Amino acid sequence: MKTRVAVLGGGPAAIAAAFELTATPELRERYDVTVHQLGWRLGGKGASGRNAARGQRIEEHGLHIWFGFYDNAFSAMRRCYEELGRPPDAPLATWTDAFKPRDDCVQYELFDGDWVPHHFRLPPNPLTPGDENHVGLWEVLQRTFGFLTAEWRRVGKDESEAARLLDRLHEHAARHAAKGTRAHEEPLELRLAAELARGARDWVWQHVVEKRLADKGVRLFFMWLDLAAAMTTGIVEDRLPERGFGAINNEELREWLSRHGARELTVQGSPMIRAVYDAAFCYERGDIARPNVAAGKAAQDLIRSIFLYKGALMYKMQAGMGDTVFGPFYEVLRRRGVRFEFFHCVTRLGAADGAIDAIDIVPQATVRDGEYRPLVDVKGLPCWPSEPDWSQLAEGEKLRGIDLEREPNPLGCAPVTLRRGEDFDTVVLGIPVGALPPICSELAAANPRFADMLEHSHSVMTQAFQLWLKRDAAELGFPYPAGTLASCYVEPLDTYCDMNQLLAREDWPAEAALRQIAYFCGVLQDQGVSTQAEADGLARTSAMEYLQRDVKRLWPEWGPELFVGGDGFDSQYWRGNFTGSERYALTLAGSVRYRLWPNESGFENLFLAGDWTRNGIDGGSVEAAVTSGMLAAQAISGEPRRISGATDWLESDRGDAPA
Repeated sequence: MKTRVAVLGGGPAAIAAAFELTATPELRERYDVTVHQLGWRLGGKGASGRNAARGQRIEEHGLHIWFGFYDNAFSAMRRCYEELGRPPDAPLATWTDAFKPRDDCVQYELFDGDWVPHHFRLPPNPLTPGDENHVGLWEVLQRTFGFLTAEWRRVGKDESEAARLLDRLHEHAARHAAKGTRAHEEPLELRLAAELARGARDWVWQHVVEKRLADKGVRLFFMWLDLAAAMTTGIVEDRLPERGFGAINNEELREWLSRHGARELTVQGSPMIRAVYDAAFCYERGDIARPNVAAGKAAQDLIRSIFLYKGALMYKMQAGMGDTVFGPFYEVLRRRGVRFEFFHCVTRLGAADGAIDAIDIVPQATVRDGEYRPLVDVKGLPCWPSEPDWSQLAEGEKLRGIDLEREPNPLGCAPVTLRRGEDFDTVVLGIPVGALPPICSELAAANPRFADMLEHSHSVMTQAFQLWLKRDAAELGFPYPAGTLASCYVEPLDTYCDMNQLLAREDWPAEAALRQIAYFCGVLQDQGVSTQAEADGLARTSAMEYLQRDVKRLWPEWGPELFVGGDGFDSQYWRGNFTGSERYALTLAGSVRYRLWPNESGFENLFLAGDWTRNGIDGGSVEAAVTSGMLAAQAISGEPRRISGATDWLESDRGDAPA
């Protein structure tokens, strides 16, 4: 008899678990998988929808860009597209059609009261995302100081003490990288590397930077060098190759860098450091005055993003995340026999005798024909609509206009209880951690570690808005290449991205004269927000203030007459991500030790899946979520046997034992 697996939630972690549990015919003979999902679509925080009334435009929760180090996410995506087998002439027929590399970034630095842009492009490499490629600490140091040596010759002077020290450091790291020895086996050699890095940094500061601080190229070089020297010193002095990066997870990143000699200029002003906080919304309760991220995890992810990317630093999806990621997963999983129970709101997990014995689910609607068919065709591509197909629901006319992702029980129904041994045997809990406390109160009461995990999990509201305009970025005066990502700008809406790759996938009439699609996002402060309407209102106000006060630095030729849609800003799209399932998971200093691995729920038939678990990355991202889903599947079935990024020096949490 097959093991019945109830997968709760439809985000990347839950779907990855379902994907791996049904990856082979042998596994499909062993497991009967059902996904229970709130509302009408998959994706969780990554869900997107097509607004049929406005040019089939893509409406997202925020900005989603995949980094080149997302090995597990790309591995799953590659396998999914291969199995999907779209005709060669179909839209987004292959994963390489769906994901395109991007290297251009602009990071802003607030210096002397002015916003200074730094445009950079990390070089592409011949690697393919999803392929494993081990990189050791010595190789990271070799690449770091090779880059800095070349940069110094560009912005400084070839013949100087700094050039000599950097050359020596680069050669030192290259020699040990070529030997293939692990860093913890050569502590004295690693200590010498840290001494050389500090020597080069101090010489550059004393002889160049103090005199040329207003030179943005010199200043940026110094901040790179200072960051590299502080991180190398911290790795050595805190003995992280032996103890693991978890040894510093109780410390906040900026505090750790300062403790190891980084200057205030770098710690507070460096766009590279600020990008860590902005990219992962690392602000307690959305308060930009309270930046907070665990030093060990932040250091690992900073190294991983810069030195472990494959092909390109970033990849941009060529349609909405729902259309590019979750549509293909849905189609493949449904072919495999996975059942999808949409409009299922999980409200309670019941525990008895150390196992989950009950799942309470509120049915939000009745599907007329038994199985809800969620996808619609937009220019030949299967897509998720921005609202349900009301005609498929028995209560469709009564429910029309209600947001079923934010209204869990619109019909006032009593919950239906699924029973262990009758309806399910095993549970994958893939619901975001912000929504778990009321669902898992019985589990917390029965298991202290589970209770500690919930108590020390933190999440934050985010906000986003999208614009459709009659001029493209170049016509608006943006001086950087099309498709560029700009970050570290004015808070709270610190990130902007030109998303014109989506023009081909939306379906506007010619008279709309659409030339530009732009996305903006950032954190949303919790204080004083108690309803969805208040969150959306604040998001709208933030967007309007940004367009009135801040956007001119990006777009000198901006004007409100450029909106496509006819109703000014009201014709655009904005949202505050308020509900527990929409909030972004944080990795605060001191919190990582309380996370549980997917196989550590404390209940024999319950496995955890989400970026809020321990998974090697332990931070809000698609890669962390997919890795966690894979780990949950592995704990259930033994497959997949190898999961990239869950162990090794850049993932290990040694030194950060549970409290």
